[in-house]
Amino acid sequence: MKVFIYILAPALLAVGCATSGSYIYAPQGATSWSDGRPVAITAVPPEAPQGDVAISSFGITQLTPEGANPVEALHVRLVVTNNGDEQPWSVDTREVMVDVPREGKSRAMFVNTDIANLPQVSIARGERKTLDFYFPVPGNVADESDLGGFDVLWQVTTAARPFASRTTFRALERYDESVSTHVVLYTGWGPYWWYNPLWYPGPVFLHSRPIVIRHPPGHVVVTRPPRWHYAPSSARSTRVSRDHRRR
Repeated sequence: MKVFIYILAPALLAVGCATSGSYIYAPQGATSWSDGRPVAITAVPPEAPQGDVAISSFGITQLTPEGANPVEALHVRLVVTNNGDEQPWSVDTREVMVDVPREGKSRAMFVNTDIANLPQVSIARGERKTLDFYFPVPGNVADESDLGGFDVLWQVTTAARPFASRTTFRALERYDESVSTHVVLYTGWGPYWWYNPLWYPGPVFLHSRPIVIRHPPGHVVVTRPPRWHYAPSSARSTRVSRDHRRR
């Protein structure tokens, strides 16, 4: 916790003085910034690290699946790096969940990446994989000002053992609403989207938001990217992998 205070204190103090009403989400234990967002990095496994998991959130965005109405989504990014384990690591994206206080838990509606073999992801030695999760938003949440925080439950299976963890995010007001952040891997960057109605039967929050996606969509369009999130508009529409979306 001390590392978080000393390294991020100047920026977070400025954020805390904001009056704009716009927010970013900071993970507990954050020690660095990536794409304009605070990032928490966890050594995996902690007793004998062979790599790490970096987690951050871009906040609430809007997606429009083919044949469905626009849906609000909470964007969370996991970057999994296997530095030295000879045996590949694995992540089952169906096991990653968001837990909103007094609302409940939910799996992701969509997972976006550049890996075709979703929902299972393998990370070989020397590889780094970026996974973007889009979770439903409770019906009583209109924007970031209504969502004070949330937890992300995630798990990585290593050669030594499965390692499960929970990362807590809290909302912080951003002080400068005029700044646009250039994002290297922008929202919707990956060529593959995964959606499976058998694993995502619908929101399970106390205040559920009506979301109807009758069939796995052929493509998903990011119709409203997160605030302070610059990316070429031509790059914001990518397709669901027709070979893997029903796995």
